[in-house]
Amino acid sequence: MKKLLISTALVASFALTGCIANDTKPTSYADIVAQAKATHADAAKSGYVWKQKKMKTGYVEHYLALAEEAKAKGDEAGALQAAKEALKTANAEIAQRDGANNLKTVWEK
Repeated sequence: MKKLLISTALVASFALTGCIANDTKPTSYADIVAQAKATHADAAKSGYVWKQKKMKTGYVEHYLALAEEAKAKGDEAGALQAAKEALKTANAEIAQRDGANNLKTVWEK
């Protein structure tokens, strides 16, 4: 009986993991850039833009500029890599924003 329950639990967890990981991810350069720009715009509305004080633009804009440069030079692999880095950074901005929603200071009750 134990083996049956454990087996059922494992099969269910693998099935759920497969469903969760089945999100549609952009694969083309244009889709990645469009999603990175949209995600970054959403983060920028709430003030979560990652950049250092001395930077004129944020990290997402920097990576998108690198992607455009590489695309103009004909380096498709470099352009795709920079676009993916921009998307990764934009998603991290959103994750930071969403993770900070319910934070309270220590003295709040």
